[in-house]
Amino acid sequence: MAMNVWKPALLAVLAATALPEPTLAQVATAQADAATVPSDLRPLLLQPQSELRLVVQRYELDRETMNDNYIGDGTSQRGRRQDAQEPPQPAVTTVSLSPDRIARLKRYDLDWQAALERIDAGPLTPVARADLSELKAAISANLAQLDADAAERAAVLPVLPFAPLVVDLVEARIRMEDVDGRIAAGVVTDLTRQIDVARQRLEAGVTGGTSADALRVDGRTALKAAAAADALRAGLTEWFNHYFRYDPMFSWWLEMPFGKADSALAGYATLLRDRVAPAALQSNVVAASAAIAPSAPPQYASVPDLQELISLPQDEMAAITERFRGAQSRSGRGGNAPPDLPVQFYRDWLTALEALDFDALSRNAQVDYLFIRRNSEVAIARAGARLPANPPRKTDDSGIEGPARGREGLILDLQQEMIPYSPEELMVLADSQFAWMEAEMKKAAREMGYGDDWKAAVEHVKNMHPAPGGQPALVRDMLFEAIDYLRARDLLTVPQVATESLHMIMMSPERQLVAPFFLGGSQIMVSYPTNTMDYDARLQSMRGNNYAFSHAVAHHEMIPGHNLTGYLGDRYDGYRASLASGSPFFSEGWAVYWELRLFDMGFHDTPEERVGAMFWLMHRAARIVFSLRFHMGDWSPQQSIDFLVDRVGHERDNATAEVRRSFEGSYGPLYQAAYLLGALQLQGLHRELVGGGIMTETEFHDEILRQGSMPVSLTRLALMPGRLTRDMDIDWKFFGEDPGVTEDSGASAGSAGAR
Repeated sequence: MAMNVWKPALLAVLAATALPEPTLAQVATAQADAATVPSDLRPLLLQPQSELRLVVQRYELDRETMNDNYIGDGTSQRGRRQDAQEPPQPAVTTVSLSPDRIARLKRYDLDWQAALERIDAGPLTPVARADLSELKAAISANLAQLDADAAERAAVLPVLPFAPLVVDLVEARIRMEDVDGRIAAGVVTDLTRQIDVARQRLEAGVTGGTSADALRVDGRTALKAAAAADALRAGLTEWFNHYFRYDPMFSWWLEMPFGKADSALAGYATLLRDRVAPAALQSNVVAASAAIAPSAPPQYASVPDLQELISLPQDEMAAITERFRGAQSRSGRGGNAPPDLPVQFYRDWLTALEALDFDALSRNAQVDYLFIRRNSEVAIARAGARLPANPPRKTDDSGIEGPARGREGLILDLQQEMIPYSPEELMVLADSQFAWMEAEMKKAAREMGYGDDWKAAVEHVKNMHPAPGGQPALVRDMLFEAIDYLRARDLLTVPQVATESLHMIMMSPERQLVAPFFLGGSQIMVSYPTNTMDYDARLQSMRGNNYAFSHAVAHHEMIPGHNLTGYLGDRYDGYRASLASGSPFFSEGWAVYWELRLFDMGFHDTPEERVGAMFWLMHRAARIVFSLRFHMGDWSPQQSIDFLVDRVGHERDNATAEVRRSFEGSYGPLYQAAYLLGALQLQGLHRELVGGGIMTETEFHDEILRQGSMPVSLTRLALMPGRLTRDMDIDWKFFGEDPGVTEDSGASAGSAGAR
């Protein structure tokens, strides 16, 4: 583990001096020096790196992401058992069966090729010019490989004439298109028939048949086709499992046809591998046409603003920051655990920082400096602090396990996350949010004809759920509705590759026991009942994933939420040093910030949709209350469940799953509170910068995503205008000095200060 911590920092230092990747011995040396504070940090400041580094990274990652939008290639010898006496089989290259993949990647490479030609190489450093030349050569090679892929596909397609049927089914699912069970069953049944015809032709060829239909295939092509048939079978199985048991009409129509097609594909691959390939026949295969043109240009460019990437400043403190953070991780100080490094270690870091010329550092490097300084000062201040062992937790008969953190532990955790409030103040803050949210609930309830009875309005929207099998299409449409809304209002830059790479899977009934709603990231994971769940569980799952609730949070999981932060986090890796990456106050706070922002902007058109939005925001406020009260020993898990049911309106099974996930999982004590608290931090920052006319919406949101995961107080330092100083106070009372009283208390939803 320590090697993984230290290798990136060592790589960064070596990259600055154009040295090769470190050996294991060099990494071991770095580990040995981990807890040693350099007497002089200046030699560790990174020299200027290639201006093309983020450009190259973006091209490679985007191309890799788009490659996953299509059916997977075959794998060599998959499932093949070789006896000891059997001679080794020749290696089998994979075959790309998707013409759409080849066409889309051609368009991507051609667009990048044209964009790179527009870069003026004159002002670039020599290393950047070399990177530019290498990237151009790589794109040319990739284009040539796509033509080779098309030729390979053309050569093997006559042996797999049924392949387009599977490719179309699988890629339609990847694109989240609707499926009609009856039509799909007809396609799969036709697939089995076509496989049977092709099998008869192969068998005739192997047995020496002389009919015109006899198909003779040479050994190498047979092995390639067998691997491709394996890939088709895997893709068809994934397609089937996505809908089966979730979609009753699909399940009714497809269970038997799929089983026959699966067996036929398996038998066809075995025939190719075990009988056709060893026969070493003289091939009579006539290749299909290999011509595949580039796809049409997308509406939004796949190539980002390359000049902007080239012009981004570089963080010369990156290696120093990694060294500091690596030493803490190596010492066992992970997450919110108290430090166990000696106080002198932090005093030495403060001394070492003093030797740096703070004013000469870049803005990101100055933020790194202040991060190290504050962490060191906090560690020194709480040196010797000993938390009570096994803080008491209030028990019950819910069966939900999990230790309590204790009030003292929570205070240390809040210091670590740069949240300058006590647990009690945060609960007062949550109560103020509840007051605003309840007022909004009543407004919507009155529009729906329920007067001030907002709980009746919540019950009403719970019954606005799609029929079994209808949730995937509903969620898909919501994802793209949010993207269109963001683009139409120029709220942030939404990358084309990200939008065309949204994927979906269905969550298993077992997973729904702890995650009854959406989960997201690289793909959205949708909770909805299967035909294996009990009646009550099915009903509660449908009610809890109704239209209004889903409309409020689908974007939370994907764009502009978790999917986009992960997508851009990878692509801006190296833009600046990583500062406490993984902080839920950013990762979850950013997603909930957009719940607040979109609500303020009128994204939800109907009172039912606004009820759904307020339900989830009340849930975020409730998380602050029940998680802090549990960890301080005030509430039991059962009281937390009751609170979610009574105060927010959750279904009891869903509330139980939420509490179980909160306390039994791997989440830290502050994780649940971080959702709304992080959102309020970002909302406060938006009020200062966008509301103050300092940045536009797009500038603000784009730079936050570039900065990435860190305490929001540090993000504020990076974005705020004005000069930073080495001794400045970086604590930020994002909700005022007294979180229980605000000057805008009771203001409308559009007044961020009220929340």
